[in-house]
Amino acid sequence: MTGRAMAGATNNQIVGARSWSRARPVLLHPKFFEGFRDFAEGRPFDYRRLDGWTLLDQHRYENGREIAAECQAAGIAVRWGERTRIPRGLKALVVGRARLRSGRDAGPVLDQSTMNSLAPLRVAERWGESPKSDTW
Repeated sequence: MTGRAMAGATNNQIVGARSWSRARPVLLHPKFFEGFRDFAEGRPFDYRRLDGWTLLDQHRYENGREIAAECQAAGIAVRWGERTRIPRGLKALVVGRARLRSGRDAGPVLDQSTMNSLAPLRVAERWGESPKSDTW
């Protein structure tokens, strides 16, 4: 897509979720999970791979990669082996952002002690491992 066709396809008009109930379906989207895992596993972004995907699938894939990069930059190692079980650290990050967007204080979800407790989490050697205590 180039030029005029791209004008309606940009993501800059989309406002982030203002609640967990709005954000959860985004994180559960299969392409979000795929994008998150691809980034976490160090796969480079391949635009040709997105050819033929719906615009929503493309956005969700990119959203997943972006959140994975944000987690990495914040020092939050997220173990995510099953798409339908969203890890605690990822949920805390998303809920905190939603609260800030809605004008509510992020409260204890992203306070310093919570962030410190999330920092030691490490990526599982095998992605299939996802202990119940680390998921919501």
